[in-house]
Amino acid sequence: MPITQRNFTRDLDSLAMVFDLIDKFTADRGVDDKAKHAVSVAVDELFTNMVKYHPSNRNPITVELRADRETMTVHLIDRDVDRFDPTNRPAPYLGSSLTERTPTGLGIFLTKQLMDDVQYRYGDRTSLIILKKRYQKHYV
Repeated sequence: MPITQRNFTRDLDSLAMVFDLIDKFTADRGVDDKAKHAVSVAVDELFTNMVKYHPSNRNPITVELRADRETMTVHLIDRDVDRFDPTNRPAPYLGSSLTERTPTGLGIFLTKQLMDDVQYRYGDRTSLIILKKRYQKHYV
């Protein structure tokens, strides 16, 4: 399984480079646009949370992309952080109006809806989020 891995500065400005990496990776492997978009939205949400909730951390965030014939896998690795497992977050209550809702939890909920599988591992102060998305091969 081919792997592409890159470290990114812990800054929201890095997202443009993260999306460029995803775009090139998915184009090279023929990943369909729907799956690419879902992965991009999920990575945007989780990368943003890593930056937002650990602003003083100087360690880069590692994005690792893998693909086999039908599944794309993304590893988001964040070092020297406290444990925060997005997989066990409760779904937000969506029955209230936007003005009445608390702004937390919606992005993680959306990520879990978009991905086929979301896993979390933690050890030695390192957070690993694993995203999996099945895709249709797009031939150019």
